Amino acid sequence: MNFAVTEEQHQLGESVQRMLAETNDFDTRRKRLRAAEPDRMALWPQFAELGVIAAAFDEAHDGFAGDARTVAVVLAALGESLAVEPYLASAVIAGRILQSSSSALSSRLIGGTIAGENVSVLAHDAGIDPFGPPSVTVTAGREGSVLNGKLRCVRHADVAQNFLVAASGDRGVSIHHVPRDIPGLSVRSFRLIDGAGGGELELEAVALPAAACLAFDGNAAAVLHDAVEWGLLGLAAEVVGIVGALNRATFAYLGNRKQFGVPLATFQALQHRAADMFVAAEEVAAAVNYAIEAMASAPGPERSAAICAAKVVADTAGRRVGHEAIQMHGGMGVSDELNVSHYARRLTAIRADLGSADAHRLRFASLQ
Repeated sequence: MNFAVTEEQHQLGESVQRMLAETNDFDTRRKRLRAAEPDRMALWPQFAELGVIAAAFDEAHDGFAGDARTVAVVLAALGESLAVEPYLASAVIAGRILQSSSSALSSRLIGGTIAGENVSVLAHDAGIDPFGPPSVTVTAGREGSVLNGKLRCVRHADVAQNFLVAASGDRGVSIHHVPRDIPGLSVRSFRLIDGAGGGELELEAVALPAAACLAFDGNAAAVLHDAVEWGLLGLAAEVVGIVGALNRATFAYLGNRKQFGVPLATFQALQHRAADMFVAAEEVAAAVNYAIEAMASAPGPERSAAICAAKVVADTAGRRVGHEAIQMHGGMGVSDELNVSHYARRLTAIRADLGSADAHRLRFASLQ
């Protein structure tokens, strides 16, 4: 298993792979997502039953792991299977925020998440820089806070019951629990390029009680920063699973497909391109391993630089491997009937998620 170093991590990764092979094979997934009403939560109860969700939480919060390496093992397996369930958004990113909070509300939301009963996602729009100030504004209300603003694309907003909305106000950054059905919140759902769902959130004078503002031992800006870095690590780990699957599919195709009476794998030019794909996959695996080690240290410039580097390498490798896989499969590489095109779409979505490679290159340079 990618990233696994303990027997428990190996076993967890293999269990996730077996479960996904049985329930999320390509044809089953494709049929489920092409339905008039796509079922994007089909695997969520099984994630809860198998303990996959609990793996993202530490023992103090009723989980059993909660470390970066275990999370990366799971996300690499999910990437290989192209699972669209909100594991990264809900269990990892929102989970990090909830685990950092001392509010009783956070404990209830964690319990519901681990049990597979609800989905909480971070709603944060800072433009091209995921570490920038939130676009939603917060002002004091009669009994708590009032939120106003628009969030352009919140991944998994179509299936979320709870939003953790990051907001900027006179007292800096704060994070608020906003139930889906609260007055003043409208959600316009849509399909994303990779088959998952998303939505545009508009908050118009959303009045919240004081208890809805999550309390933290540190400041909310630092908690938000930490959660975004966990999200970036998760995206990079997912890329490792995807490029590995693409390489296996492409190398097998080159060995089986013949032209002029000989396998494509005998053509020297294609051998060189396949070698570049293999190297790109090794590079992103190494970058993610380095970032995993960095996540064990306290937040700081060195950890942030390692996370930025992992995202840049993942985006670069994803583009290289995704494009080459399509090219080598020919016209069928872009067809909906071949999983190669679906992997390429997911890689495209990842490159646009939590900041582009260029944004993270600039941030990496500023951290040196």
